[in-house]
Amino acid sequence: MVEHLIVFNAEASREEVLRMAEEAREVLLRIPGVVGLRFGEALGEGPRYRYFLSVVFSGPEVVERYRHHPLHVEFADRVFRPMAKDRITTDYRVLLEVPP
Repeated sequence: MVEHLIVFNAEASREEVLRMAEEAREVLLRIPGVVGLRFGEALGEGPRYRYFLSVVFSGPEVVERYRHHPLHVEFADRVFRPMAKDRITTDYRVLLEVPP
């Protein structure tokens, strides 16, 4: 598995960010090889980045396919990137997973 992790700050209200996360779930989970999505908000007022979005891929072969998939490109260009200009994105190979 691979986790596509984005930590970001948003140039939008909290409500707009929550709507973006819901849309991300609706759109990105339709891409073949995307097997999960998580979104969260930092606790407290001091963190450098306020939010995270995690998209889970079934394997490393999905990374390039996802990057160029029309659903991802359209969502990222129209919704996510304009809102989250201050961001860091990294793909991680999952080496250990403990179920909740």
